[in-house]
Amino acid sequence: MKNKIISVVGLTASGKTGVGIKLAKQFGGEVISVDSRQVYRGLDIGTAKVTVEEADGIPHHLIDIIDPPKESEWKGEEGLFNVHDFQEMTGDLVREIHARGKVPILVGGTGLYSRAFIENYDYGKDDEKVENFDVLQICLLPPKELLRPVIERRIAERLAHGMIEETEKLLKEGVSKAWLRSLGLDYMLNVDYLDGVYNMKEYKYWHLTKSMQFAKRQRTWFKREKNTHFLEDPKVFLSESIRLVKEFLGE
Repeated sequence: MKNKIISVVGLTASGKTGVGIKLAKQFGGEVISVDSRQVYRGLDIGTAKVTVEEADGIPHHLIDIIDPPKESEWKGEEGLFNVHDFQEMTGDLVREIHARGKVPILVGGTGLYSRAFIENYDYGKDDEKVENFDVLQICLLPPKELLRPVIERRIAERLAHGMIEETEKLLKEGVSKAWLRSLGLDYMLNVDYLDGVYNMKEYKYWHLTKSMQFAKRQRTWFKREKNTHFLEDPKVFLSESIRLVKEFLGE
């Protein structure tokens, strides 16, 4: 198992989280979140953080590790957590997971993070810590016509679970409105809705529209990935992923 890493990337709402957890259950893995927003505490519904029930006992890392900035703290910096931070923390986590005899499984849709780590981009890392890992990368790319209703349903579910109220609570706690807007998609639209920019009908329209545009940009990004197994039929996402991992791990 030494130096072997599994990476599950792909489009928003493609089912990466579920596939990653099932792979971890079957092959003795731990999940490292590859999501630039899930690192922040309190941003749960809008970032679709895995719940305790969904995690099903599988350890998840790089979730809820940073407090979002207060209004007085946010000066428009280029993020409180960046790709360099991700690389360093993930490198440490991978070594710890391997030391436990487990398989690190990177799961998420922030493509720059996964690519930077896997391809060892030089962001001033300590050269002594750079390792060459043996990586199996699986990319979930469901077609647009299948993705759209899933995203529409997910927006409705998030709203029902209190996504707007979550954003309102963050603002009342003093979290920077400009910072929330800078996160894009859910939180930007939530803030605009609370500010009266949209009514609920307009909000749902723009949420779906911008989510589909985001998925299109992700598709363009991920299609450039090297040494990647692309899966396009959701019916075989799990079975094909299991087959690929078995082959990769020599089971």
